[in-house]
Amino acid sequence: MTVTVKVGSAGKARSVQLFKETTDLWGGVSWTAVKKRRVAGRSSLQFTVVATDHNAERYRASVAYATGKPVTSRAARVTVWRWVRLGSFASYYSTPGTSSAEYSSFAMNGAQYKGWHGYGTYPTWESRHTPGRHCRAFRGDFGVTDSSADGSSAEITLVADETTIAWTSSRLTPGMVEQAEIALAMPYRISVQARNTSPDGVRAYPAIGHPELLCTGI
Repeated sequence: MTVTVKVGSAGKARSVQLFKETTDLWGGVSWTAVKKRRVAGRSSLQFTVVATDHNAERYRASVAYATGKPVTSRAARVTVWRWVRLGSFASYYSTPGTSSAEYSSFAMNGAQYKGWHGYGTYPTWESRHTPGRHCRAFRGDFGVTDSSADGSSAEITLVADETTIAWTSSRLTPGMVEQAEIALAMPYRISVQARNTSPDGVRAYPAIGHPELLCTGI
């Protein structure tokens, strides 16, 4: 992520040092130097940092001038978003033949995946999860497993708060994988739904490889 520092009296400033708030094992708080850059007359400097904490981090900057003491900014809070596996949100409802267990594996287009998938002779599958308005996107690899019959097809739909269709896949067939990242309006609940769109008697097993939600505050 990028942290922007505004520099006052940039012509007189020499350098900017960025600090991150850290907490030790005993709860003690301190400020750790992260990066340092020369100002070179610029009134705005950007620092690229890697977020390592969950949900939020705090930063402040210190500007050194040609004369006088360094000037330290107030602390700024940065929200941290991270990708969380769908399986981390236990389903509160699922139809028979639906699995969202993190350890469950399957193959699509010759590659091994873990994630959400349907099995059995059912025409539809669904699981419902509660991210609790903490997540703003969903991503995964969509397809049907390699155990699906030739000539089969399926469709997967993501529904937010029981009524809003957030996304529907294309017609998924054996040997194809559709990658998607879907924006969400911070839903309280989401539903993953799938249906077999094959001719009668032809089995298809819809699946989502590595399904994840982009979340904060959990």
